[in-house]
Amino acid sequence: MKRIGIVEGYYGKMLTFEQRKKIISSLSENNLNFYMYAPKEDPFLRSHIDIDHAENWLKEFDDFIAYSQKMNVDVGIGLAPIYKNKIGALKSKINNFSSRGVKFFSILFDDIEENFSFFDQIETYTVIKDEFPNLYFDFCPTVYAAELIDKNLAHQEYFKEFNDSFPKDEVFFWTGKKVISEKMDSSSQELLQDFSNTSIAIWDNYFTVDSCPKRLNLSFFEHLEYEFISSKDCYLVNLTGLPRTDSLIIDIFGSFYAQEETPYQEILFKHGVDERLIEQIDLFNPKVKVNLKKEDKDKIHKIMFTWFHPLKNEWYPYLHNLKNWE
Repeated sequence: MKRIGIVEGYYGKMLTFEQRKKIISSLSENNLNFYMYAPKEDPFLRSHIDIDHAENWLKEFDDFIAYSQKMNVDVGIGLAPIYKNKIGALKSKINNFSSRGVKFFSILFDDIEENFSFFDQIETYTVIKDEFPNLYFDFCPTVYAAELIDKNLAHQEYFKEFNDSFPKDEVFFWTGKKVISEKMDSSSQELLQDFSNTSIAIWDNYFTVDSCPKRLNLSFFEHLEYEFISSKDCYLVNLTGLPRTDSLIIDIFGSFYAQEETPYQEILFKHGVDERLIEQIDLFNPKVKVNLKKEDKDKIHKIMFTWFHPLKNEWYPYLHNLKNWE
């Protein structure tokens, strides 16, 4: 099955379940079908994987799953067993979530500190897959972008081991040439030629703000080649944690993926973007070099203090940064 949707997989403030339900609604309205729950700030998916979520959280999660099923959106769970001796806890966690209706699990080894070799990771992954033959699993390697390979010798060795030994029929995540790639097409995975295209799932960090807190990336998916996403069995866009911005991104994504003729500006206006800012929306496009004159900065200043909308409250820091751009 194709999984086209989003991943809650960023660093920073976590969403509430009511906010997650709104994301589910947006996905459903746009005929997108997948939501991966994998926030970096949920310790019970990572450093404290051996501890269960609180009962009240699990009750809300059950309600969230029921709502997602009603809206025909599948929910997956991203689990990061960042310590080698937690395989029993990992099994217990999968049992707990699968009993609540979750069928999709991602075993994530991205952004870990412990010396955890590729062969340790693949052993864990294989044991888990064998334990749960009726569930769906995929894998995120520690080196998940081309730019990470040359970070140090250990990363180079890891990537070689991964490239040589990861099962060619298994699905794994890749973010492209960079952690936050500004171009997504077939060249994004040119270092993965030994793998089939459908084995390479894309985790698209284009819109995330946790690694670049002064810059908001926003465009009509100009970084993504349509033929590329069409060829994918799994393509997930990482969100921002800004609820209104995320709803906007999902609408843009849905329109792009469906190849609708809805103008970008119309979607922006629907979500409350000020008409004056729509005229300058390319300032948020990373392909556009920002070189603002004084009169441009004055326009942004005026928008900041005369545009009243909840979306403006999310965008204020980025507008402020543009206003002071050198």
